[in-house]
Amino acid sequence: MSGNAIRILCAGDLHIGRRSSRLTDAYSGPEHSGAGAWDAIVETAIGERVDIVALSGDLVDRSNRYFEAVGPLERGLRQLSAAGIATFAVAGNHDYDVLPQLSAALDLDGFHLLGGGGRWERHTLEREGQPVLHIDGWSFPREHVPDCALDSYDLPAGTAPVLGLLHADLDQPGSQYGPVTLAELRRQPVALWLLGHIHGQSILVDDGALVVMYPGTPQAMDPGEPGVHGAVIATIDGSGRVATRRVPLSTACYLAHDIDVSDCADADAVRSKIVGALREALAEEAHRYDRLACLSCRLRLIGRTPLHRELQAIARLAEEDLRVPGAGGAEAVIERIEIATQPALDLDALARRNDPPGEVARIIQALEAGDPDAEYAGLITVTARELRTIHGSTSFARISPDAEPGRADAERLLLAEARTLLDTLVAQKEAAR
Repeated sequence: MSGNAIRILCAGDLHIGRRSSRLTDAYSGPEHSGAGAWDAIVETAIGERVDIVALSGDLVDRSNRYFEAVGPLERGLRQLSAAGIATFAVAGNHDYDVLPQLSAALDLDGFHLLGGGGRWERHTLEREGQPVLHIDGWSFPREHVPDCALDSYDLPAGTAPVLGLLHADLDQPGSQYGPVTLAELRRQPVALWLLGHIHGQSILVDDGALVVMYPGTPQAMDPGEPGVHGAVIATIDGSGRVATRRVPLSTACYLAHDIDVSDCADADAVRSKIVGALREALAEEAHRYDRLACLSCRLRLIGRTPLHRELQAIARLAEEDLRVPGAGGAEAVIERIEIATQPALDLDALARRNDPPGEVARIIQALEAGDPDAEYAGLITVTARELRTIHGSTSFARISPDAEPGRADAERLLLAEARTLLDTLVAQKEAAR
């Protein structure tokens, strides 16, 4: 440490043992994983000459990843220690048991696991014999903790700024993962709260006198984790004020994007619009990342178009084959394309007809209105039940799971199928003329 300021690299939720999912085989290497992100954190900490590294839990994904985590963790911690950088961590709900085991097995002077057994613990950094930073930490003693850890926080204010390390579920009453409120955090004599558990990076409070942040996962792991992922460098000056700077580190980025194809006259125009959208998105995201390798896009085609029936085939080929290169070796790929277009039809006119297309048109209008009446309630209920049955099938147990489908998913599926059916029925009537 030098001068009056203390520089801290803040990170959490490494989940060593996991890799970025739903990417092509080209991105299955260790650099696109929690272990790869840890390597990047170590490199960044040394390059930025920080004073300490602080980690807010879930370093390891699950207990069966013990052996996978030992090597990367030890290698990185030894590199940090050799550079004069100490590492402080707490255990989260994923590594409540395995992280203490790893800490004991590694037995490194530069690694401090705080708050074992669910008891608050303090480590004080000194400079020239004077305390310059108190680091207070609390670790999960078991997988589920329904109580607020701050109920037992009784460490004194001290004579130096305080960094608090806590794996917790913020403002989620009834949570089994250490629920805590922002108001409770504000009441403590802490300058910087570094939280773990939530995978999206967010700085919830940043007024100089207090910072509350989730650093998020440094490596984006699946399409449910969009946005920038990496670490945060916090600087606490001699007066105890805190400043932060985000450091993007992820090699993967997930993006959801709508493409309106209403103005596309033919299939070539649709293909060009998809490629153009990927190219534009890649150029924008590449600006935010130094290590970006893959931008994985979940696209949704929207709008009214006479090409509605052709889009499924176009989408299938794009998902399989399209790779758009960008600067620095990064590329954009398509994880999935959802067809949410509507046929270029006059729904109001069709809905007035007393025939199958008219009935389907009325279903579409009811679903689009967002409040289907009782006439369609049974159909939606049955569809939702069938979707949950498929979702829970053992055939899909090894696939990275999405959230269990509900009523909204059933309505979206019915709407998409009804649009396709209406287009088919109208085409059949026209062909029979």
